[in-house]
Amino acid sequence: ALRSVDAIQVENPWMLDYARKLNAGRELDLRYAPPGVNADLFRPSERRDVTAWPYILCVGRMEDPRKNIGLLLMAYASLPVAVRERVRLVLAGSSAPPAVFWQRADQLGLRDRVSYIPRPTRDELVRLYQGASVVALPSDEEGLGVVILEAMACAVPVVSTRSGGPDGIIMDGEDGFLVPLDDAAAMAGRLKILLENLSMNIEMGRRARKTIESRYDERVAG
Repeated sequence: ALRSVDAIQVENPWMLDYARKLNAGRELDLRYAPPGVNADLFRPSERRDVTAWPYILCVGRMEDPRKNIGLLLMAYASLPVAVRERVRLVLAGSSAPPAVFWQRADQLGLRDRVSYIPRPTRDELVRLYQGASVVALPSDEEGLGVVILEAMACAVPVVSTRSGGPDGIIMDGEDGFLVPLDDAAAMAGRLKILLENLSMNIEMGRRARKTIESRYDERVAG
């Protein structure tokens, strides 16, 4: 089908490269046009305080194996004890992590440091983003990563795997961090930086918001 159509619109760089290779030598209207986010709804809190009740936030369908929530648990376990003692891991989404996740959390002695919030309302989700110290996305694959746009719109830095969509959104080291797939140590290292270097955390969050305003606000995206 992709070799026979006259126009293709894609939402991440991986899709763009794939469509180009399939259609090499053929005229085609091929566009990279990821969707936008409501930057009025998803907005920074009036005064962002990453020290009041610090937590790492992950939002998604936790039962989906492609979300690789176990990777985030291992990254959290790899953080220094002093960091884990003051920073919680908060999960939120339409489905809970599978039983094996909680079993592993028990084995690691982290069960009391991990919370799951089922099916947050839109307003609850905005508040969760606004209060987060950092948002983590450990997925094996993402078509886009809407949660990245939502978090960045709230001026919260994101640490994500290079899983497709995130590669085209985050400018590594500028407005967030990208890490290799299935690399708990790399994710832990970037989380640690943002949890310990508060000035970098705040500045990276500001840059993330500017990225949304210039490229991914629904009024300018597409």
